[in-house]
Amino acid sequence: MEGLFKGQKVKIRFKTSSDREEELYCLIRWIEKDRIGMKFLQENMIFAKYLFEGKDIEAVIYSDKGIYIFDSVVIDSPFSVDFVIELPEEKKSIQRREYIRAPLILDAVIAINDDNIKAKTINIGGGGIRFSADWNFKAGDICSFKLFFNDRGFLVSGLGEVLYSIKQEKTMVSVIKFLDIEETDRNRIIKICFEDEAARLKLKMNNPEDKGGFGSI
Repeated sequence: MEGLFKGQKVKIRFKTSSDREEELYCLIRWIEKDRIGMKFLQENMIFAKYLFEGKDIEAVIYSDKGIYIFDSVVIDSPFSVDFVIELPEEKKSIQRREYIRAPLILDAVIAINDDNIKAKTINIGGGGIRFSADWNFKAGDICSFKLFFNDRGFLVSGLGEVLYSIKQEKTMVSVIKFLDIEETDRNRIIKICFEDEAARLKLKMNNPEDKGGFGSI
């Protein structure tokens, strides 16, 4: 499958004997047309007994080409030399645009000149944010920003450029393109957006009558 490579992480989800769902990461060792051989990490060995041959699992792979999510089955258990799962022909994928956006609402502070404006994000992505604030930003404004990921315990800050600002109902909605941001922070945002969109894809797969989108903007 295009986008897979040795050393890449694969997240697998499965149910234990108590019907509780667990998820963990493995590392790709090799890839064949219909299967993937993986390294099963030592810290996860307590779950190895549940991943017997023939066990149904779900796999999620984040790649530069997109997000792949598919139902699979264990071919060789973690007690074998390699942990091997099926790579089916039928796979659901979310094609990656330049940057995937996720409709996450975060507290934010946008600073321009000597003013610090409180804002709320409408969606975020690796390339920028859309947000609402009681302030009339102008296209071309250069400003600094702080994004508060309170539920994850970290803060992202940087420098951005306002692309446009429009009035919607009683507030102003603006878009900032990131100009200067730490790559570790950008990668954090991209990962969060991938996880959000993969969760939406899983929900749609489980509810085929749901015609809603995946949070793409």
